[in-house]
Amino acid sequence: MANSNANTFLNTLINSSADFPIETVDNGIYKNHLFGISFKIPEGWSVVSSETFNGERQKQTLSEGFEDLKSELFEILGSPILIISKLDPENPLYDGIVSPTINFNMDIKEGEYKGMSLLDYANELDVDEEDCALKAFRILNKGDIFRNNGFDCIQFDTEYLFEHLDISDGVMVEMSVLNIDYKDFFIDITMTQCKAQNQMAVNDFNEFVKSIALDF
Repeated sequence: MANSNANTFLNTLINSSADFPIETVDNGIYKNHLFGISFKIPEGWSVVSSETFNGERQKQTLSEGFEDLKSELFEILGSPILIISKLDPENPLYDGIVSPTINFNMDIKEGEYKGMSLLDYANELDVDEEDCALKAFRILNKGDIFRNNGFDCIQFDTEYLFEHLDISDGVMVEMSVLNIDYKDFFIDITMTQCKAQNQMAVNDFNEFVKSIALDF
């Protein structure tokens, strides 16, 4: 769910020089002062650079029909605004291990998203297998819309087959996608874990979602 123009605009805006910091991390609390969004980074987790994220993403094997277009696809999608990982992806001790991760991103309500409802935005995940870049992707549960800090939210739980150059065999991973209807944006948060490798982060995810503060 990515609007390339929106992602380019947001990342440029956030990373441009300013008289005050647009993003801060203090005592484990991430704050985006530009958009009025904050949340707590789970204890022991760390922020991953876009360069590291993109390098690891290039090692992932996509579905047939998408693999040959991987570089172009990832360029269109852009990098998330913030990537958080439980395990350090640059530490060779964790090679072959799928770390729990949280990615934070936003889409501007313009173009294809102008006038779109939160439910329709979330339902963009619901595509036929041949139209999905993620292998063996399926939706496990479509949640109901709920309120958080006065804003509508919805969460879909999914799974897919994760194949990566650093992993000898593909492994199923679980990805929960939390979308929030926030002013002129849709917030898009993905939370990924891997039961097959006993890399679970349910409590961390729950505490993270509870910590999200909007319009502060």
